[in-house]
Amino acid sequence: EEKQKKSDQQFELLSRITILVCFILICIVFFPIMRIFFVPIVVAAVFTGLLSPVYHFFYKIFWKKSYLASFLSCFFLILVVLIPSFFILQSVITQMRDFFASAVPWFRDFSERWEEYPAVERFMNSKIGTWLIEEVDWPSFINTISRNVASIATSVANKTYTGVFGLVADLVIMIFTLFYFLIDGKGILQRIKYLLPLKEKYQDMAYTSFSLMSKAIIKGTIIIGVVVGFFSAITLLIFGIDAWVFWGFVVVLFSIIPLLGPSLIMVPAALFKIISGNVWQGIGILLVTYIVLINIDNVMRPRIVGSSARMHDLLVFFSTLGGLSVFGVMGFIIGPVIAALFLTVLKIYSEEFKPQLTRRGLQK
Repeated sequence: EEKQKKSDQQFELLSRITILVCFILICIVFFPIMRIFFVPIVVAAVFTGLLSPVYHFFYKIFWKKSYLASFLSCFFLILVVLIPSFFILQSVITQMRDFFASAVPWFRDFSERWEEYPAVERFMNSKIGTWLIEEVDWPSFINTISRNVASIATSVANKTYTGVFGLVADLVIMIFTLFYFLIDGKGILQRIKYLLPLKEKYQDMAYTSFSLMSKAIIKGTIIIGVVVGFFSAITLLIFGIDAWVFWGFVVVLFSIIPLLGPSLIMVPAALFKIISGNVWQGIGILLVTYIVLINIDNVMRPRIVGSSARMHDLLVFFSTLGGLSVFGVMGFIIGPVIAALFLTVLKIYSEEFKPQLTRRGLQK
């Protein structure tokens, strides 16, 4: 009987090892197949949480038909977010192409007539200006810049059009995935919780913390960026900058940089106006930038994100830039979400090993 029991235990151990080996092997094979869908799936999961109230609203008023409610929720996202974004992106690409087409001739003209600009003339009469003029070969420097601008323009245009096709494909997959996540999301979540070898309190903590932080980060990043970009674009339009939609869009991207984001675009625009002789327009852009735009983040973020779910600005900055470099356009969502997941796991770790960490701290 003991031999039989021991034999059964060995067989059970061997069976578990076989199952684990098979699981690892199939994961290794399965991962490359699903890797290209990682970004759309994660973005769909994020938007599932954001659109959950919309889905439940449609679910209640349309006779509890889950497929209809999910379809209307996806249509709502397309109508409210994706279609306006498409027209804005189209205007951005058009203005970007026009800007780079006009920038090269302007630089060449400036290199030939730079001494005639009033602001440059006043600067030349100063001590610093005199020193710079004597030490720097400005015509050669500006010609080099104009050639680099032309090269950058071609490269950016090619990457933009290539990226647009990839983005469209990701969006189609994301919408398709979102449709089923809205319907089966609870079941999928319950299945994941069942399979995860974690205590129930840690599973609940992970879900609550990750959901709260990811929603707050996405809402904070997108809404604040769009508001700052909108007011920046309107400011540039009022003060006579032609490619105002394009630069407003660039400000949206740069708004992830705490405090400095809008300044990286608005200050050069102001200097351009001042050099061109429109001094008051340049001063107006600077005043709006440092009185209004810089303070929008400080006013809006606490109300949108809240203190309980706020991630440190530096971590948002690094995770957003890192996400963009690794995952492309959708990286501005994926990066902060992964950062939120990292903080959640770190919180679980600190909770589980709290006695050991406390004891170690007391010993030191």
